Amino acid sequence: MSELTQNLKPYCVGRYLIDMPADVLVSGDATVQGVMIDSEAMTHEAYLQEIASRQAELRGTKSIDPYPFLYADGEVEGPNTHYFIHRGNRSIGPGRRVFEAYKWDHGYRFKLGIDGHDYLHPDQTSKPYIQALDVKNDVPMKTALIFDLVKRLRWRSEDEIPTEPGLCFLGAFLPGKATDKEDVGAQFVFPNNRDVSLGLESNSSIREPNTLLQRGDQINAGLRSMKEGRAIRKGAVKLQGIDAEEWLIVGETDLEVPGSMFTLEANSMTSSAQSPLLTMDFNTGSPNAFMQDRIKAASMSESEAVAVWDIVSRTLRPRPNGF
Repeated sequence: MSELTQNLKPYCVGRYLIDMPADVLVSGDATVQGVMIDSEAMTHEAYLQEIASRQAELRGTKSIDPYPFLYADGEVEGPNTHYFIHRGNRSIGPGRRVFEAYKWDHGYRFKLGIDGHDYLHPDQTSKPYIQALDVKNDVPMKTALIFDLVKRLRWRSEDEIPTEPGLCFLGAFLPGKATDKEDVGAQFVFPNNRDVSLGLESNSSIREPNTLLQRGDQINAGLRSMKEGRAIRKGAVKLQGIDAEEWLIVGETDLEVPGSMFTLEANSMTSSAQSPLLTMDFNTGSPNAFMQDRIKAASMSESEAVAVWDIVSRTLRPRPNGF
């Protein structure tokens, strides 16, 4: 497997770096302050067609009650941005609001979304459960949030390693200081070993009640129910500026072939804006974003998987000035 790890280069995920083969396939997304952000490679023509089609669909949808379905439809900042505020479903109550925003930049379409509510238009404040809400109309707040993210969000090539604080995800960079509501994920798939993937997630919004190694009872119970399941290694791992734990297991995968399932975790119980929960999962013989087909065997042996894991997992590190 040495050829897989001879030509590594740094990839930016969230506010971290990890070295992976230069030709890996990459997917990923992010959720920031509750706003889900999806990125997709797309021509400008296809982007304009998507916006026009979505606009026609939303404008043509009528609610089953007297109130509007579509509440906002316009640009955020320039012709390559757009946003909609609508009810999401023609039969849902008039207080629900769904926010959609779009931006096209350098061959990528970014789509942002979050749900909200407005119980003042129409006025529904006579209902006890609405009276109990601190914020009865969050449309102004969430509109400002969406607009801010759209304006800051920009395209980023895979080769670009930003030098300022901010979040990296697929095709994108969102500049800004670290916050406690950031969830960024990426999956790397080896092009000549499509059943082999490494997933990395950075999440500052949750804390686990225990660490990976403290979940032994749960993991061992899973191993007992897994065909040919067994642990091959576990323990503490010292990375560059990160104290982590790992647990490596093998057994039958979802594709019903023997495979490897390795996990590394850090900041489990102390997750914060400056040290988010980090989870890394390495799988062989398993489906992923680029491979859903049935296979007869994993393309890496157990020893080969460990060799690759021992190299790439140890390169995880905070990006300089990333926070």
